[in-house]
Amino acid sequence: MTSIDLPEMLALLEKLVRLDSPTDEPGACAAVMDVLAAEFRGLGAVVERHRDLGGRPVTVARWGSAPGPLLLGHVDTVFGPGESGRRPFTLTGDHARGPGVFDMKAGLVQALFALKDLRRAGPLPALTFLLNADEEIGSPGSQTFIEEAARSASCALVLEPAGDNGALKSARKGIGMYTVETEGVAAHPGLDPEKGVNAVGELAQHITAIAEFASIDVGTTVNVGTVSGGTGRNVVPARASAGFETRFWTTAEGRRVDAAVKALTPRHPRAGIRITGGLHRAPMERTDAVAALVARARKLAAAQGWELTETSVGGVSDGNITSALGVPTLDGLGAEGSGAHTPDEVVNVSAIPRRVRLLSELIGGLG
Repeated sequence: MTSIDLPEMLALLEKLVRLDSPTDEPGACAAVMDVLAAEFRGLGAVVERHRDLGGRPVTVARWGSAPGPLLLGHVDTVFGPGESGRRPFTLTGDHARGPGVFDMKAGLVQALFALKDLRRAGPLPALTFLLNADEEIGSPGSQTFIEEAARSASCALVLEPAGDNGALKSARKGIGMYTVETEGVAAHPGLDPEKGVNAVGELAQHITAIAEFASIDVGTTVNVGTVSGGTGRNVVPARASAGFETRFWTTAEGRRVDAAVKALTPRHPRAGIRITGGLHRAPMERTDAVAALVARARKLAAAQGWELTETSVGGVSDGNITSALGVPTLDGLGAEGSGAHTPDEVVNVSAIPRRVRLLSELIGGLG
């Protein structure tokens, strides 16, 4: 791309990476948004600054008033304060490294420069760019802002990192999250075990049943991730609990598992059971409208001389929120690289210009 200055993009990327922005530090996240909001205003946007239900910042930049694409990005990272000092931004050959560089500060830079590229040809088309600061914990506070913006959008373009080999993400699994707690009766295991009801044993039977709710043939998984119970080796345990999740490709599968979980009843006549939690995110399904977005993006990439693929992934993003509203959603439009959420996070610098050009032409064609 001749109209985009790669060194300028990398300079901004370094600036953002040097600004640590852990999810649990709203002020730090706001500082990243300050930089981007100033850029948005320079491009003629009307910028609104909000606080979400959790007290974290939300920035909404709007161009025009007609329905247009919604760009979704987050400024929070999984890394704690001071991480950029311990592991600063570096540029070595084709690799840019640093906390949050791949997930997803490079994606934010690419989107900004895609808008700058469009602006050179004239006023920007109608669109909205929403930044939140709680995506890494599931966007509990900012979900209402995302939903409000999505309801008037023609489609949603999510700036999460690309998949392997730069692939778009056209489908994501949904997720349900649960805790099962069992109640028994404490007793001495040597003197009067018959008076007791073993809550751990009760829980073990339910864990076995829960595992059977999975359906690998259709990609539905169930994972029991935590188990706790009892107070000592020499006490029949009165309480036990387990935390588990399910992931699924279709809404129907999520509902099937949810119903099965909530139908669990005690195995022992004197035991008790309590289920909390439920469906957290609907899947981001590959509808015909999503397929059309994929085809459009692939055609643009092919015209530029490179092959763009697509993939489906098990993780969730804010794209699950927009998809649940029936808004055609295309994800993985951010940076190419690897190592998200790890110290090995890296962005492939040579891919940045083509990702900018792809997003620029995609937005321009949708406006």
